[in-house]
Amino acid sequence: MQNATNGSRPDPNQILIGGLILYASSFALLLRNKSFDAAGAGVVLVVFGIVFPLIAWIATRRAIPLSISVTSGKSQLIVLIGYIIVLSVYLVGGPQWIDQHLPSSWIDSARAKFFITLAKKLIVFVAIPFAIFRFGFGYRLRDFGIQCEGLRALRRSHLPVVLVVGGVFLAFQYFLSGGGAAFRHGHFTAYQLLLSLPLCFIWLFVEAGLVEEFFFRALIQSQLAAAFKSEVSGTVLMSLIFGLAHAPGFIFRHAGEVEGLGSNPSALDAVAYSIVVLAISGVTFGVIWARTKNLFAVMLIHAAGDVLPNFAGFAQTWL
Repeated sequence: MQNATNGSRPDPNQILIGGLILYASSFALLLRNKSFDAAGAGVVLVVFGIVFPLIAWIATRRAIPLSISVTSGKSQLIVLIGYIIVLSVYLVGGPQWIDQHLPSSWIDSARAKFFITLAKKLIVFVAIPFAIFRFGFGYRLRDFGIQCEGLRALRRSHLPVVLVVGGVFLAFQYFLSGGGAAFRHGHFTAYQLLLSLPLCFIWLFVEAGLVEEFFFRALIQSQLAAAFKSEVSGTVLMSLIFGLAHAPGFIFRHAGEVEGLGSNPSALDAVAYSIVVLAISGVTFGVIWARTKNLFAVMLIHAAGDVLPNFAGFAQTWL
């Protein structure tokens, strides 16, 4: 059950329309960048912004959302926004700075780096924000969708969305994504697949599923949905924040070169790309969270979507 403070709030349709206008403006801005792949961005919009969210909505028609308690107040929003800003700054160079102060034997070990990376993510995306909202505002684990009832729901009304959307993600990655090319071409042995694929899935269930879904869906989206009294508003605003959190990396860490923006994209191009491509990728999970409030469900689906693209690196490190 969600509680929100009284007072006028923007119409959810206004926020949705505003998000669409911001997307269109960002897309138009990026068309000036010769490195921008407009066709690829169009595919992302159709697949991750329309088709997958629609499938998620259909698969959750009979889903019964878990009962969580989310209160909304100015102090909570100020703390949340402040932490997002601090986190965005940290992501620019913080992880690299930490690595520089760790023993070189740890950094030189690929296996040790797996655990170091996981520890850093769990601390900044899960442990610290949970502690802030637990001890500062009285939240419990169940208010973030971590409930025994959530496990039981995976056998009942939440099972269809996990199977359907998780299966769709796997099929997309296998047949249409570069992440599935190695599987299509038979680059892995049966031994590697039988042993490492389940382990890789379990790893991503925590490393990607828990980290991202806790922070962006269970925390940010829930807070924004309560503040604006609208799941639509919460999903739209969460997706924008999810995308914009990556913008500093494009500007300061040359991540734009990997994403096809060039080695030194302007601040406007970095922000626009974050909205056009990365923000869209969070919509499907936002829909699932809004209709289930089950963190375990979105963690499972997230791991399913990431397992094929990440399997080669996992197998190379651990086999």
